[in-house]
Amino acid sequence: MEFKKLTLECIETIRPYFLENEYRLCDFSLGGILLWRDYHKTEFALEDGALYIKVNYPTIAFTPPRNGEHKKESYERIKEYCADIGAKPLLIVVAEELLQDILKMYPNAKTGMHRDWSDYLYNSEEITSLAGRKYSGQRNHINRFLREHEAWSFEPITEANASAVRSFIEKYAQEHIKESPTYIEGNRKAIEVLDNMSVYNQLGGVLYVGGEVVGASLGETVGDTLYIHTEKADTAYHGAYPMLVNRFAGMYVTEGINYINREEDDGDEGLRTSKLSYHPVKLLNKYRVEL
Repeated sequence: MEFKKLTLECIETIRPYFLENEYRLCDFSLGGILLWRDYHKTEFALEDGALYIKVNYPTIAFTPPRNGEHKKESYERIKEYCADIGAKPLLIVVAEELLQDILKMYPNAKTGMHRDWSDYLYNSEEITSLAGRKYSGQRNHINRFLREHEAWSFEPITEANASAVRSFIEKYAQEHIKESPTYIEGNRKAIEVLDNMSVYNQLGGVLYVGGEVVGASLGETVGDTLYIHTEKADTAYHGAYPMLVNRFAGMYVTEGINYINREEDDGDEGLRTSKLSYHPVKLLNKYRVEL
């Protein structure tokens, strides 16, 4: 196999392989692959109708081949490639359902799972309505926001307001310093998306108070799931985050969108507490498999 660096110019080449996402993992969305391509030094190869993604995680690893069938021949091709370069045949972000299929083909494979990488999957109707006692906390925060900030609005991100959202993200990154390399890269790539909205073709929503940007989200839909890749809000405005979560869902949960994937918590305890408070219907665990 011949691998080459994944760049923005390759989007249309690989897009056909991401029109479906049967396991609803954020890593199998086009945005999920592109946003982390530099961080993971992502490369791709096309062979016999299958897309192979190679990353540094931090050692050489592969995501399951994108060919819609997960044939054993595809995994054997990965094993052959790894044998040639002297690397372990390691698969990452393997969905639980796919893991069982792989273990039938490779019963002696070594497996493992890291909780920090599990995606949070929510019922879209629940996040849109926030109805019921279990969401009373979120509704209280939103009601306070509405009481304190009458001059608010929520709009799609367009070319007309992308630069204002970009400035907000830059300011957010300067005011919320974290040493986490994934956090830093996430902020950098959010700006890249805003500079290339037509290329990424992502969905965006921006929360205003008095004409000032106080929150923004970026994401995409694949199949029956809305994926949220970026969420940033100014916590000086009480309730801004619940407003952002609820209004983004309200704007982009259309007919046929049954789930919302808000991605991993990356081991951040604050994020974990927040994401659990929205009552996920499932944690989508991701496995490592050494064939």
